[in-house]
Amino acid sequence: MKPGARTLYHARLWPAACRVNGWGVGDLAKRREITRRCMEAVRGPQSDSTSDPRFGDAETTALFVFLTHLASPDDLDASAEWVKCQEDYRTYNLARQADWHERALYGHGRNKLARDRFAGAASAGGGALDTLDPDAVWKRHLTMASRHQKKLRQERAAVPAFNEGPF
Repeated sequence: MKPGARTLYHARLWPAACRVNGWGVGDLAKRREITRRCMEAVRGPQSDSTSDPRFGDAETTALFVFLTHLASPDDLDASAEWVKCQEDYRTYNLARQADWHERALYGHGRNKLARDRFAGAASAGGGALDTLDPDAVWKRHLTMASRHQKKLRQERAAVPAFNEGPF
């Protein structure tokens, strides 16, 4: 798990799930049990530790979706996201990454001209009850990631070097 994700996990997601379910925030055994249950549900690596080398970005996303579901059991959107994540957690992670790249490129708002891109899908993850098409998600992820990287390269090229200038 990356440092930023670890901070989010320990500061927000795990304490919220503990409050709702009556667990102790410092209960390491319960935290390992929940991680193991999550990995069993998504058919991921048999691990109960977020420090395990097999615990990558897709596993982190699955754990975060599971904790969000546990923290708000009455939220139907969170439940639908957890069900979708369980179908194929790696594809779900790619869909979330594609959406992140798209927001980084175009912002949170969507304009009228953009609604027909990618067969009218508002996000790579689709709607709450849509199933994920691995090929379509992969293509969208590649497209958004390459566009985002191109924009970042152009921005870096536009910034003059420190020793360049009129003086």
